[in-house]
Amino acid sequence: MSSSSSQRAALTQFMQFTQTPERTAKKILQANNWNLELAIDSYYQNPSTPSASGPTNQNAINAIFDQFRQPSDHLDEFSIDATMAYFDALGLQLDDVTLVPLSKVLGSESMGEINRKGFTDGWMQLGADSLPKMQEKLQELRQSLDTNEEYFKEVYKWAFGWAKPAGSKALPLDSATEWWRLLLQSRFGDNGHLERWLEFLNEKWKKSISKDTWNMFYEFILSAKADPTLTGYDENGSYPSTIDAYVDYYRNLEQ
Repeated sequence: MSSSSSQRAALTQFMQFTQTPERTAKKILQANNWNLELAIDSYYQNPSTPSASGPTNQNAINAIFDQFRQPSDHLDEFSIDATMAYFDALGLQLDDVTLVPLSKVLGSESMGEINRKGFTDGWMQLGADSLPKMQEKLQELRQSLDTNEEYFKEVYKWAFGWAKPAGSKALPLDSATEWWRLLLQSRFGDNGHLERWLEFLNEKWKKSISKDTWNMFYEFILSAKADPTLTGYDENGSYPSTIDAYVDYYRNLEQ
């Protein structure tokens, strides 16, 4: 690509990304030797840059993304280190269940992966363009998990695809165990079936977890909350064989 062609491409990308007019974009790129990444960093870090003061919501969100993006990261992606630094700034620990709905909001396709588009689209949707506002929205997400059954179910089912290894159709048992405890302990831990289920899987089943088992276990433990002795369980129902085997295991223990 010729020098003029590469400069035109950089100019177009800069204008699309920052929503600045061509004259402003050209000045900033020239000041940074037509290095697109440096020019974008300069645009957001220098409040005296023309048109950078009083940024729109999207500009402010992009600036936060760039604040945590590591020097070695791709322009539009967080590395694991960048993701961890961002979560830390939000006060979000890895054992906080709010990590799951937040990752869903940000369009994360697998654990720890966040890209610029998902980041900006997600926070634009929630209307948060500063760290304090983002922290407030985290509290709202957590409250929705606690109080909105349909929302919790939606997040729970989404979590399977996000938590499983890329390219795999199943979730390793050790990972499934951790995520079930994180997502369900506070909700269903008092009826005893969650720990019994995990005990059964790790001592007897010892296989990875399919999407069907993941999804249907939520329906099962929800029904077990109303029927803790499982007297109404229908072996000829729609539950997968994994859950049928657990019910047999549980009934044998109770005899």
